[in-house]
Amino acid sequence: MKNFFKKIPGLSIIVDSINAIAVIIKYSFYSNVVHEEERADPEDPKWENDPWSHVFIKRCNYAMNFSKGKRVLDLCCGTGWTSNELSKVAVSVNAVDYSRESIDSAKNKYPKGNLFFKKMNALSLNFSDQSFDTVVSMEAIEHFSEIDGKKYLSEVERVLKKGGVFVGSTPQVETKNPLKILALKKIDPYHLQLYSIKMLKSLLLDYFDHVEIESQPEEWMLFKCIK
Repeated sequence: MKNFFKKIPGLSIIVDSINAIAVIIKYSFYSNVVHEEERADPEDPKWENDPWSHVFIKRCNYAMNFSKGKRVLDLCCGTGWTSNELSKVAVSVNAVDYSRESIDSAKNKYPKGNLFFKKMNALSLNFSDQSFDTVVSMEAIEHFSEIDGKKYLSEVERVLKKGGVFVGSTPQVETKNPLKILALKKIDPYHLQLYSIKMLKSLLLDYFDHVEIESQPEEWMLFKCIK
């Protein structure tokens, strides 16, 4: 049916707009709607048999490829699950998040000698210049406004060593339909800035010498940047 709509000029835009308006109304006026989980832990029983649990693991495995034997920063670490996995192959992992609750929970759940959890603002990191070989930040950049997103990337670039790698993930949004963009933000109000591949690559190249982006089937993307 989707392919049918795409073959009729303009009809797919109309259909997308109607669906978007329905979503906007639902999330604006109904109090019982549930927003998407922002701090996921694939070890939590509620994620058992959920297809997205495989996505969490895929993101982590991607980051592990660049963390073996490295000093790693896990930026906006959330539950700390990824941080713990990275610590199995890294020399050390500093995992930071602005949420005191998340950091305290992660400390209790993952007590490990080479894994350090710290409450910290990603826009003002308390680390020296060129402190890390690898910076990992999964599903984070979309949570910052356009201005704060630039501060966030500036801090990543500052604490990353020359030749170091910055890896992350973010939703992929190629649509230019403003109603659909608004609907996506209503579904997840914590997503302040959504990116297409072109937009994200252009932004990342302002801070890093080399950028690679991989589109994923579930409408998200992995990126790798080299300083």
